[in-house]
Amino acid sequence: MTLSSSPPSSERLQWIRLGFFLVAAMILVTLGTGSFGHGEAPFGQVGSHWHFFLIGILAATVANSTGAGGGIVFLPVFTVLGLTIGESLATSFSIQCFGMTAGALTWLLHLKRDAIHDAQSGSFLRIFLVSACGSLLGLRLAQEFLPDPGVNIEWFFSLFSLAVGVLILRRTLVAGEVNGGRENPVTSKELTGLAVSTFIGGAITAWLSVGVGEILAIHLLALRFRVNVAVAAAVCVTSITVITAIACYLNGSLIVKEVLVFAAPGALLGGTLAKRFALMLGARRLKLGMAAWIILTAIVYLLV
Repeated sequence: MTLSSSPPSSERLQWIRLGFFLVAAMILVTLGTGSFGHGEAPFGQVGSHWHFFLIGILAATVANSTGAGGGIVFLPVFTVLGLTIGESLATSFSIQCFGMTAGALTWLLHLKRDAIHDAQSGSFLRIFLVSACGSLLGLRLAQEFLPDPGVNIEWFFSLFSLAVGVLILRRTLVAGEVNGGRENPVTSKELTGLAVSTFIGGAITAWLSVGVGEILAIHLLALRFRVNVAVAAAVCVTSITVITAIACYLNGSLIVKEVLVFAAPGALLGGTLAKRFALMLGARRLKLGMAAWIILTAIVYLLV
């Protein structure tokens, strides 16, 4: 199966992306102009919330450039601002629904238009489907049966991220960049491994709003896939994961709409520009950036 033969086409993707932005704009305008029966409408609080727009741009740009997800920025920021863990998770997920989906559609268009249709890009659909299924299963099981893991998951994830980030950094600096990478398509054994790793990543994402993208990107780099294929897959899987994750928060009042309506437009912009930023950096510098972001993830969670 090759990427060129898998739907949707580039033209359909363009229409899907346009439709997504229109729907996103309608949702944000509706939320921003409504008072919800109490207090001031969110858009009336520009003076105290405008900085969330800049935070949204930063988080989405870095997250969609590396595939590691934007929760590393949002969750600590919201915690410092005094939001409860439930409010922080719900608001982080809701913002990422906009930013990571914008990034996913942009990366898919890139793979359709510009990527060489070789064994690596031809494996993308199978990688995405298997990884998405693993992530969603881990996410839903964690949300339904283990919303509180009972252990300090931040510490475990931080130590794991720190070790992997240092390894990627060392390997990139010592070995340099091999542009070609692997030439054979993904194997069934490798797909099984991806399913297991993204299952774990999906569960971690349920608890931290970040995890599966980082784990998937790391796994694909270890399998010698090109960095743009690894990042694109990680962003796409993260997008569908956070969209699924937000479902259990829609009936409650945990999403802080005042933050969402300012941060989400920034995330839309950052998610759209991230691919261009990543390609401008080049594969080697992007790997270095990914390693730095992963190490930052570990340090932030260790400190917070």
